[in-house]
Amino acid sequence: MKCFEFNQLAAYVDGVLSQDEKKEVENHIEFCPSCREVVAALKKEDAFLQEVVQSPVLPAGFDDEVLSKLEPYKVKKKKRNWPYQLLTAASIILAMGLGAAFYSGTQESDGGNTQHNVIEEEESPALYSVEDQGILLEVTDISASPLKIEVFYRLKPEESVIDEFLKKHNVEHLSQVRVEYETLPPNGKIVDMNGEDLPFREVSFGGNDRLENSIVIKPGDVENLPDTFKMQVDFEELFLQDGSWNLEIPIDIKEAKANTSKYSMQSDFQFDDFSVNLLEGESSENAHRITIKSEYSESEKERLVDIMMARGEDGEEYSMIMPEVMVVTKNYKQHLLTNGTTLHSYMGQSFTTEFEFANRIKGMGSKENLPVDEDLLLIIEGFRLHEPENTQFELTDQSENVQVNDWIIESVTTEPETSNSKIVTIKGRTSIESIEDFIIEVKGDNKRFTTESISNRVTSEGEFVLQTNMPNSTEIYNLDIQKITKWIPYEKEITLNK
Repeated sequence: MKCFEFNQLAAYVDGVLSQDEKKEVENHIEFCPSCREVVAALKKEDAFLQEVVQSPVLPAGFDDEVLSKLEPYKVKKKKRNWPYQLLTAASIILAMGLGAAFYSGTQESDGGNTQHNVIEEEESPALYSVEDQGILLEVTDISASPLKIEVFYRLKPEESVIDEFLKKHNVEHLSQVRVEYETLPPNGKIVDMNGEDLPFREVSFGGNDRLENSIVIKPGDVENLPDTFKMQVDFEELFLQDGSWNLEIPIDIKEAKANTSKYSMQSDFQFDDFSVNLLEGESSENAHRITIKSEYSESEKERLVDIMMARGEDGEEYSMIMPEVMVVTKNYKQHLLTNGTTLHSYMGQSFTTEFEFANRIKGMGSKENLPVDEDLLLIIEGFRLHEPENTQFELTDQSENVQVNDWIIESVTTEPETSNSKIVTIKGRTSIESIEDFIIEVKGDNKRFTTESISNRVTSEGEFVLQTNMPNSTEIYNLDIQKITKWIPYEKEITLNK
């Protein structure tokens, strides 16, 4: 992309460009940090000039009156007036037409005059690049450890590509587009130096921002990962353009291996219906992984199996124990960013959950990491249990205090919505302890009208209200409570022994 001349950007800020020219500049600066800096500096300068122009006019003779009251000037050591110097520096830069530069500091010369140092912002160089269909993809940085390989990249489309992309979305500039430029996720894998596939767990976007994103591959066999290997990535669609953007990037984790450790946690928690065991932790320069095993008690396993059999469904996906955890810095209790959660289910009766965290906190740059020796805490907040439920009601407008299993429907009321439909409100309560919400399905008596599954919150007292729409002709409401979620609070802090 060719950058705009300084006078063109100044005209854009002054608002004297045509709509087509304005659109062209806006599309360009979203992808060009240098021109974006120029526009930002111009806008600041413009705001300053506006303030000066609008300053009040002093009365005639004001200067003479003030000067007559001043004492003779005494030479004093010069002080830096930082706000004024910064503003002056910006003015000088703009006047010289060095829009992509910024003021970095001051230095006094021997004669007592202030000298301004101007440094031009440079775009980080590309490590690797590939171009197709008028779109340049540049790799700008690599963060690699045995737990996570993250490759940062930026996109540089030609103006014609942007114009076509905007037309397809029927908008004027890219800030109006609410989708990512990478419509399809990339294909990716890791291979050894001979091209043989290495095991990996997943390929995903890092999701840093719209202009500079990242691709993440999580190796599968951490212990046997070689010191050097290659990461292969292939994009098939960018900016709604079909193409092929293939990259093969050499990865070296020899040094990162030395800063990667695995440790046993061995902390057990026993509850009435389930148990939890913290198995192990893994830490590296850019990521942490915590593995937790959860298992229902024998009596709870039998109860859940009975419910699933009564429903006549496999139901394995209905049962789940999900620990709620976070990792924080020990001194300041700042949260590490979550990288993902993977749940492995064993017949819906026991589970292994892997929690992954980036080695950085909110506010840090996407390419920054905490020191490898940073003291960290694992904080357990509680456990969320997702379980099947098999409770059905047949209700009418006159239903009151109807009880099935641990549920009571207290009332059913209706009110008109349109000439052909009505709003049905169902109030009730449950005696199930620690319930957080539940999912139901409602069918009308004509069997032709079925609501989608509805999620409903439950108060701490076990009360709930649910609403649905039905045809006016509906007289019987078949309510099926299918799933419930329980929240078991449990606060615990555990030091991570890296």
